[in-house]
Amino acid sequence: MKFAFASVLTAALLAACASTPSAPEGLVAGRFVTLNCADGKSFQARYAEDGKTVRVRAHPGSAELDRQADGRFAGEGYVLNLKGEGGISLEHAGKSQGKACKRAI
Repeated sequence: MKFAFASVLTAALLAACASTPSAPEGLVAGRFVTLNCADGKSFQARYAEDGKTVRVRAHPGSAELDRQADGRFAGEGYVLNLKGEGGISLEHAGKSQGKACKRAI
C-alpha cells in the first residue's frame, strides 16, 4: 500500500514538473528581474510560473501581459518580445521602452 501511494505521488510530481514551461532566457519564474537595454533604458519583468503571463514594470507604469499566439506577451498597451533581434524588447503605446535588453547581473 505504501509503495503504491509513493508511486502515485512520484508520478504526480513528475507530471507537474513536466507541464511547467521553463522561463525564457533572461527571465525568472515567480521573481522580478531587471533588464538593462542597449539604448540606456531598463525595466523589470516577472515571468509567471505557469508561463501564461509576464508582469512588467516600466517608466509608463506596470501591467500583466498575456501570452499571444506568436509567442510575444501583450496587454494594456505593452508588447514584450522575448525573441527580438539582439535580445528582449518592450514597447508601450508604440514607443520603445527598451531594445536588445538583457538581464542585469
